Amino acid sequence: MAMSRMAFSPTVDQQLITGYTGGLMLRYITESQLGLQLEANYLQRGWLEEPKTSGTYKRNQEILAFPLMTHLYFGKQTKMRLQFVIGPYMAYLLGDSEKNNVTDTLEYKDYYGKAITRKIEFGYSGGVSVAFRTRLGVFELEGRYNHGLTNLFKPGEEEFIYLGSRPQTIGIAVHYLIRI
Repeated sequence: MAMSRMAFSPTVDQQLITGYTGGLMLRYITESQLGLQLEANYLQRGWLEEPKTSGTYKRNQEILAFPLMTHLYFGKQTKMRLQFVIGPYMAYLLGDSEKNNVTDTLEYKDYYGKAITRKIEFGYSGGVSVAFRTRLGVFELEGRYNHGLTNLFKPGEEEFIYLGSRPQTIGIAVHYLIRI
């Protein structure tokens, strides 16, 4: 499960929306308590605005993200251990849709009806997890934050006042890992 919003500059009042996330992970432990983690994830994200006078505006996006993470863990080879991941990601926008019920034209924002200009995005991720080792494999419960560094709307275009439009996502995931 992921909750997301858009970091606009200047700011826009909005609500977090929830979406599905899932994917595959390959982890290689290179040193004691240190490793690399490569992922391919599908993610639903977006944002919801509820203007004061009328209607709602909702933008939904589907992306394919490829994080490359440094994996750190603490604790001995016990059944439970604390882990941290941090690193960059690259994402590709698969789909973008919007639902606009705002009736007051004074509440309209510059990006309503505007297509996303950058389909490739770069950003960083960081997370904390707890791993439980069993005979069946490793089960993890992870919380993660993703912050896009790429503006999805091109700033500085004529009549576009937003200098920043970067996605932010907070996710909670359960992982199941098997040794290959």
